[in-house]
Amino acid sequence: MSSRPRFLGPGGRVGTFTVDADSTGSGRETWESFTDTWTDRMGDLYPLPEFSAATVEGFRGTMRSVTLEDTAVNEFQGSSPLSTRAVGTHEHDHIRLYVGLRGALTLEDPHDQGGDAHVPAGTYFLHHVVQENHFHSTPDSANRIFIFPGDALRSLVSGKPRAGQAGSPAAQVLMAHTTMVQRTVGHLGPAAAHASRNALIELARGLVLDHFDDREPAFTPALAQAARELADARLADAGLSPATVAAHLHVSLRTLQRAFARGEESFSTYIRRRRLEEAAAALTARGARLTVSEAAARWHFTDSSHFIRAFRRQYGETPAHFARRQS
Repeated sequence: MSSRPRFLGPGGRVGTFTVDADSTGSGRETWESFTDTWTDRMGDLYPLPEFSAATVEGFRGTMRSVTLEDTAVNEFQGSSPLSTRAVGTHEHDHIRLYVGLRGALTLEDPHDQGGDAHVPAGTYFLHHVVQENHFHSTPDSANRIFIFPGDALRSLVSGKPRAGQAGSPAAQVLMAHTTMVQRTVGHLGPAAAHASRNALIELARGLVLDHFDDREPAFTPALAQAARELADARLADAGLSPATVAAHLHVSLRTLQRAFARGEESFSTYIRRRRLEEAAAALTARGARLTVSEAAARWHFTDSSHFIRAFRRQYGETPAHFARRQS
């Protein structure tokens, strides 16, 4: 499936295009559908290299690109490997950030690296691109690739490629904002799209510097989203709290609380709501359902009475009645 992006403003390209091999078939048809669309949307700014015959003929996977003016986020997930055949002689001036999600990607001898750059899952590599270089990936790999204009980050990155862990606080905040952009880009107007683009660049700057200006407006929603994602992964952790999440993200508790101040709920309320949602699902699951006391213990309520009161406030009935009604 492919969809044309929205064009907003003179020369402003904002939107998303997607190709899914499961929908379009595998091989050349799928690959060329994506590359043709990319060339139409982004080719003037960021020309693609040529890819090997094995890549084109054997490709299976999904490719999704989000474009915000002169900035792009590309997510590739493939069961077959990717490899370049020819990289051309185009002169470039942009910044690329590669984040490994699964498998591994290798960039062959980037000009500023002094040897190959390997990007396995859970790591990132960021550098200034002045000429295209060959790359190849392992089978069953997934990568998120950011492209930023050179002016935005050149002074911080030129001649100084950066590598690190995708689980670092700065990387987690950037990735959380990127997920929000991917989810909402089709509904953004010109002003919101421009703000989202600026936020991506500001958060990439924070990744390079390993700290953020917490007075920067772009930081607040990204921090809140990163905190939510971290909490969702640790709902059954007895040590989960606003303080531990703030420490993990290398911000003060006050900064984290301020990120939620304009929302509909505090971070503590978010954690309690999500734990109750997980408990409700467990109480009504097919097969081995949890008892009320087991649910209270698993999601770290003080005792069954505390759990029942909180559950009634959220769902308007006791856990036992909720479970019976859903059975």
